[in-house]
Amino acid sequence: MIDNQSDLSHYESSPYFNERILSIIQLLKRKIHIFENYANEKFIAIYISIFAMTESIFNPLPVELLLIPATLKYRKKYIQIAILAAIMSTLGALIAYMIGLYLDKLMLSRFIDLSIYQNAYQKYGSFIILIGAITPFPFKIVTIASGVFKLNIIHLLLFSLIGRYARYQIITYLTYYLGPKMIGLFKKINQETKKYSIVILIVIILFISLIIFYKYWI
Repeated sequence: MIDNQSDLSHYESSPYFNERILSIIQLLKRKIHIFENYANEKFIAIYISIFAMTESIFNPLPVELLLIPATLKYRKKYIQIAILAAIMSTLGALIAYMIGLYLDKLMLSRFIDLSIYQNAYQKYGSFIILIGAITPFPFKIVTIASGVFKLNIIHLLLFSLIGRYARYQIITYLTYYLGPKMIGLFKKINQETKKYSIVILIVIILFISLIIFYKYWI
């Protein structure tokens, strides 16, 4: 009869047995690490997609808050990250355009006739979209206004994609090049430009309010 305990101790003391155990453990660690990287990368892509899309519609927070940490973690994919954000932001611009289009039909047209400004927006609208897509000015205002003024939808998609990709690629490249220093730099830039964006937004609101007041109360 074979002694199981002594037989097991024999294998445990065997170098071959120890090597096999270590190789299995290392293999499991590699599989777990691959799975964690895949899961994290997949979820980050989902977060960036949602953030980029909603920023073009209603989200007040810039998608750079996710782009910079994502690029720091996956530095070699800074181009793919910028492309993903640009595509999803353009998709959000299309949704915002439809909102503006129906907003004009359902509500704005009852209070104010914007047709007199439509020709001007059609003429300079592509340039306005490009500037809004690249600069920190709230892009959602530009995309909704494009629907209100019935801008050519192809121009909206084309210049939104170009402008957004240019902006996001600059951000991700600087993050790739500068590393963690980019976080502090972006905070400073965002704080400075936010002041001017608020001033421009107030001017636009006052301008529209004056038109409505002049049309209906004077």
